[in-house]
Amino acid sequence: MLRIKLAENKDIPFVSSFCGSSLLGTKILCLLNAYGTERDFFSVWYCTDENEIQAVISKFDGSVTVLCNEEKCLGDIKAFLDMIGYTSLCCSERVAPVLASQGFTAKKAYIYRGKHCGECVSDLGEELYRDCYSLICENIPDSFESDEEAYLSFLSDFTFRRRRGLARLKGYTENGRLYSCALTSAETDRAAIISGVACDSSFRRKGLGKVTVLSVAEELKREGKAAYVIALNESAEGFYEHIGFQLTEKISFIERK
Repeated sequence: MLRIKLAENKDIPFVSSFCGSSLLGTKILCLLNAYGTERDFFSVWYCTDENEIQAVISKFDGSVTVLCNEEKCLGDIKAFLDMIGYTSLCCSERVAPVLASQGFTAKKAYIYRGKHCGECVSDLGEELYRDCYSLICENIPDSFESDEEAYLSFLSDFTFRRRRGLARLKGYTENGRLYSCALTSAETDRAAIISGVACDSSFRRKGLGKVTVLSVAEELKREGKAAYVIALNESAEGFYEHIGFQLTEKISFIERK
């Protein structure tokens, strides 16, 4: 019989072992390691069947992530999601049609398998956070909202996680100006998700974006971490495939109206 339980701090090792180094598991674990289980805006539940975990669900504000291995429990999970409510849902493409009745967008996820030598990018300090945010907004449609409230929300969360070693930010600067950036939007001791890869228009097609994302991927690889990216469009798919990333799965995103 499936049981869905709210995770407590004592359950973190149990949940962590299930999440492992998977992409969705990394997304959940990063927030769990950052915020624990006693925050009003963040909760984690785990689903057990005969004391074996079958799924883990996290909710950060209105954003829900589901990591599920067994299809037999999807009906119960859907009913639970309808009960707790959400504004957006992230899950495997395989389970999306069951968990959400409305349409969803599937994106290809890649894991780094290449080899890159040398880098010209460096860690970016807090004084460049706003420039980085603006560069991402300009280059990646629908990535972030461009208003001040959205930036402050990003700043609060990213700064909190970075100071705990759960996020990083790299880029290329010249004479104090930011020309490229890439960050990890989720990170654990086993894996990380690279996102926010953006390059100033004056440096496009010169290889700077490639060097930036590969520098982050290689750094993660040296630390023994799996490095994931999610391609937002066909152009990004070709870019990542060309520079050493290998398709691993498809992730679905559902926006609830």
